[in-house]
Amino acid sequence: MNVLITGGGCEEPIDNVRSISNFSTGKTSTTLASYFVEKNCKVTCIMSYKAIRPKNCNLILFKSFSDLQKVLQDELKTKEYDLVIHAAAVSDFSINYLLINGKKVLPNSINKISSGNSVSIVLKENPKLISSIKKYNSKCKLVGFKLTDHASQKQRLEAIEKVFYNDEISKKEFMPDLVVSNDKSEINSKIHPCKIYNYKLKEVFNTNSVLELAEFLYNYFV
Repeated sequence: MNVLITGGGCEEPIDNVRSISNFSTGKTSTTLASYFVEKNCKVTCIMSYKAIRPKNCNLILFKSFSDLQKVLQDELKTKEYDLVIHAAAVSDFSINYLLINGKKVLPNSINKISSGNSVSIVLKENPKLISSIKKYNSKCKLVGFKLTDHASQKQRLEAIEKVFYNDEISKKEFMPDLVVSNDKSEINSKIHPCKIYNYKLKEVFNTNSVLELAEFLYNYFV
């Protein structure tokens, strides 16, 4: 079984010393990768350069949204994958431009911005990478992730629904096969609750650990 896993968080550059990033460590993806390696799967991981790195698999590193978009597209267009687990914390927004003392400047095009300047950051919305995965690799099975924070069950289902059904998915065959839902408020050092849903928004499994999630996904797709 040929498996592709993404993990870690995107980092969007401001100047040559600052960036906007999230707190994703890549631990979930690394745990999933380790499990599939132990099951003798051929695993490729596309991981943030700051994330925890899995062993015994092909490793590709990314930094920004545009990096991840390119390497993911290259992999999917040139290789056949049976299963894609898209667990990376993808930036919803990248930096469009900066306004420094009223002057428009492109991100990461300048040295460190000195204090005393008036700085505004204008963001642009990024496309949903999960929506393009099956367009590039139509035969793969696809698992997406949706993290919420202190969300009600209704809010979680609404968030999951947007992963399955959005303007960028033009056909049902491009949808994920499953979406894993977890809420930041429930995750701690001892448990990592996950609920897994299909495209009908029906819960098909729930677990309290990533290892149990890995076992479920392996048994579900193999």
